[in-house]
Amino acid sequence: MIDTHAHLVTGDTQNYPVSPPSGELNPGDLDDPMTVERLIGEMDQNGVDKAVLVQRGSIYGFDSSYVCDSAAKFPDRMAAVCSIDATKDDCADKVAYWVKERGAAGVRMMELIKGMDISWLDSPLARQAWAAAAEIGAPVCVHFFPWNRAEGLTCLKSILQDIPGLEVVIDHFAAIKSDAGPPDHGVDEYLEGVAAFDGVNVKFTTIPLGRLEKAGVDARPVVARVKDLFGPGRMMWGSDVTQSPGTYADMVELGRRSVEGMSEADRDMILGGTAKRVYGKRWS
Repeated sequence: MIDTHAHLVTGDTQNYPVSPPSGELNPGDLDDPMTVERLIGEMDQNGVDKAVLVQRGSIYGFDSSYVCDSAAKFPDRMAAVCSIDATKDDCADKVAYWVKERGAAGVRMMELIKGMDISWLDSPLARQAWAAAAEIGAPVCVHFFPWNRAEGLTCLKSILQDIPGLEVVIDHFAAIKSDAGPPDHGVDEYLEGVAAFDGVNVKFTTIPLGRLEKAGVDARPVVARVKDLFGPGRMMWGSDVTQSPGTYADMVELGRRSVEGMSEADRDMILGGTAKRVYGKRWS
C-alpha cells in the first residue's frame, strides 16, 4: 500500500521556516507536527509501505525543502512532490530545480489563495512549466476546488492537447460531487474529457472519502464509477494526513474499505500499483 498524498509538518522552524501565503499560520498548525519519522511509525503500524510527500503549501508556501530532505533521508520509503508557483517568471526553472537538483519525484501546480482565478493554470508562463515537466518526465499534480473545477479541467484538456507526453495526477477526485448518487456519482463531461488522455491519473483521498462517510454514503460505488472511467491502472489513493481531520489509522481504513468488493488485482493496483508506476523510479 502506497500513500500518495501525505503532508508533513515539522517543529524545526529554524531549518524549515514557515511561509504561509496568508501571512500567518492557522491555529494549531504546528502544535502536533507530523514529521517524517512520525509518519513512518504511523505507516508501519497500519501496513503502508511507502508514501509520496506532498508539499504543505498553507504552511511552507512554495519552499519544498522539508519534503525533499525527508525523501532524501528515507529514499526507500519516501518520494517528494514539490509545489510550483506558475505565476512566476522562473516557474520552468523551478520545475527543473526541484526535480533534477533536489530529487523530487514530481511537482504540483497549485494556487495558495482560495478563490484565485484558475486561468493562471493555462497562462503562457504556466505553459513553460508544463512543458518543462513533460521534457524531464516529471508527473504533475493539479488540484481543483468545486467552484473552479469546470474551468480548471477545461484548461487542463487544452494543455494536454498541446503538450504531448504529460503525466498528470488530478487530486481529490477532481472535486466531483461524489454524493450526487447513481449512476454517475458526480462523474461528468469535464472529467470524462481529460480521462480520454492516457497520461491522466486520478487520486482520491480522505477529502472525498471522509465527506461521504460523514454523509452516510457508501464510497465503494463512487470509487467503482471512477474506476470504470479511468481503469484501476490510473487510480491511486492518498491519506491527506495533517490536512484532513482524523487519525492516520482511520484514513488508511477508509482507503481500504473504499475498494472492497473489487478484484484483488484491481485493489492492489489502486492502493499501490499505480503509484509505483507514476512515482516509483526512485524506488526501482
